[in-house]
Amino acid sequence: MSTPQGLGMPFVVSTSLAKPDPNLRKFIRRHVMMGKNRGKTRQTKRKRQESSELRDAANPEKLLTESSDRASLIATRHSTIPPKVGSELSTIQLADAVEPSIVATVLQFSSIAKQALYPLESCISFDKGDKRQWIEPLSFDSAYLHTMVFTTHDYFNLLLHRTPCGETSPHFFKTLRILRERLLREGDGSSKISTLTASIVLALASHALLVKEYSSAKHHLEGLRKIINLRGGITTFKDSLKLLIEIIRCDLGMVFHCGTRPLFLDVLSWQRFPLHPESHQIEFPCNTDKVPKSINGQLVMIWTTMERFCSIINFAAKSKSRIPKEIFLNTMASVMYGLIDMEFDVRSTDEVIRLGLLAFSSSVFLQWKQMRMSYAHFSALYKDCLMRVDFSNIPAQLQLWLLMVGAISVFGKVDNEWLEPPLTATMNLCHIGSWTDMRDLLSTFMWIGIAHDELGKSVFDSMYVLTIA
Repeated sequence: MSTPQGLGMPFVVSTSLAKPDPNLRKFIRRHVMMGKNRGKTRQTKRKRQESSELRDAANPEKLLTESSDRASLIATRHSTIPPKVGSELSTIQLADAVEPSIVATVLQFSSIAKQALYPLESCISFDKGDKRQWIEPLSFDSAYLHTMVFTTHDYFNLLLHRTPCGETSPHFFKTLRILRERLLREGDGSSKISTLTASIVLALASHALLVKEYSSAKHHLEGLRKIINLRGGITTFKDSLKLLIEIIRCDLGMVFHCGTRPLFLDVLSWQRFPLHPESHQIEFPCNTDKVPKSINGQLVMIWTTMERFCSIINFAAKSKSRIPKEIFLNTMASVMYGLIDMEFDVRSTDEVIRLGLLAFSSSVFLQWKQMRMSYAHFSALYKDCLMRVDFSNIPAQLQLWLLMVGAISVFGKVDNEWLEPPLTATMNLCHIGSWTDMRDLLSTFMWIGIAHDELGKSVFDSMYVLTIA
């Protein structure tokens, strides 16, 4: 074997009929394969790619922090023949001049929005067209475009605990200016009350709640109420149920944050939606016997409604199926508005059960999966009731459910000092010795595993240490 000096191509000379030695065979094979693979890049397996995308969707921090690094890496590896000319954004015609990197964050948020905002997302059948309706207006409505820019960026700032640098402020003020011009423009009545305009006002209200600007949130919600009245009432959104769900969630969020009266109670005038088509396969528990016999009859009806909803969701989670979003909307509105509309003495059993049901419902319908919301007004209201109610009339198991529901839904670390003594004492009364014991007891009342197990076990672990100390 000889190799001409100065050349990168070796020559193999064989003049014998004998087999070449092993080292020579390896040498030949290695150079043959180098020739075959030259100019090729290794293709990522589809399954590996899909699983990576799912992990990114479940971890928005990773999605954001790695997106720029991944883009530069791909550009380097495929610089010879790029797979396409331009980025994904190059094919999108935006309604106004916005930096592509900023719009990229909006598109990233659209890919994880339902998972981030709905703890029960895996069990709810949202239309595949929902995302398209969310993205398409970016190309023709400048107010909507700027609204999505500042709301999604501020969401990620809060989620990732980043201090806002004011980079989205111009988009916020542009939204207000364009929206004001639209509402004051004469002879353009249809755009003033369009579904898109309502969506923009709702986004302003929800953003104000997110950043705790409650007076602004109230102002925007009242404006939204006027738009809906001009449209002919809440029933005009029957074809936009996803938007209606967000309107009700925002309205209820305002009630929980500030104690204001809800603005959209008229949604209760709708005809009740049917149960899940497969509900006949579900064994609904009948645990109203665990509730004191003397409680208000309407409260018992709402308890039963919420209990059946939990059974449907647990069935859907176990069977990997989904419920229509109409059931989600109907249960949320009928249960939560119904409870808010009731009044009982603060020291009564009725009141502590009413507030316990509201706390539990907030963890199911209002809380975000990726970021837990705090409700200062309702938290103080529930705490006051728990401190004043006469627990001698309430079974220990129900007491434990009421305390645990508060711990996983509306109480925070600042509440541990007053919450720990009654919670640990009640755990001992109920002979709770493990998380399995605790979960089994809670499930005899109301409990949704996919929404509550992780938080519930965390609370149990912190309290169990105290019970054995």
